[in-house]
Amino acid sequence: MRTLIIFLSIPYLIFGQLFTVDNNYIEFSGSSSDSEFSANTYLNTLADINISYQIISDSMPLAWDFQNCFPTCHPINTYFIDVTSFEADTSIYLNGHFYPNNVPGEGLLKMELEANHGTFVDTVIWRGVAMEETSIKEYLNNSKKIKKLTNLNGQEITNLSNENIIIITDQNNISTIYYILK
Repeated sequence: MRTLIIFLSIPYLIFGQLFTVDNNYIEFSGSSSDSEFSANTYLNTLADINISYQIISDSMPLAWDFQNCFPTCHPINTYFIDVTSFEADTSIYLNGHFYPNNVPGEGLLKMELEANHGTFVDTVIWRGVAMEETSIKEYLNNSKKIKKLTNLNGQEITNLSNENIIIITDQNNISTIYYILK
């Protein structure tokens, strides 16, 4: 009977989970005039492992660049990093930077992390939005064209002084996200 238990444990040891990621889907935002904006999570090792990563999907405006830091920052627009070794019970910094280069828009970056040459694979996705900048004076000057103002939670607002990011819906039902300069 002991032989059977040991035999059944071998697949778990070979193919079991080798790491976890605190957050696999990360949303963040900034202004299109920001030089960069970023968000991070942590990869937590459950065993001594070797990890490589590759960017398996990116959807960004053409002018944008990206950078990943795992555990140190790699060159801009790096799509693949070969094996890095980590000890068990380690928490490793995993960061995504977006460089909007003054272009508003939305970017999506999907990273595949592979441990021990494919025995365990997981993904992390960063979704970043770079918004156009405007001032409160511009809102007041265009108030006749504005149908409604909402915050990022979808709640209608009337007072802009408490908001940094708003969504303006115009008379043609076109919605645009704005970052308010104060």
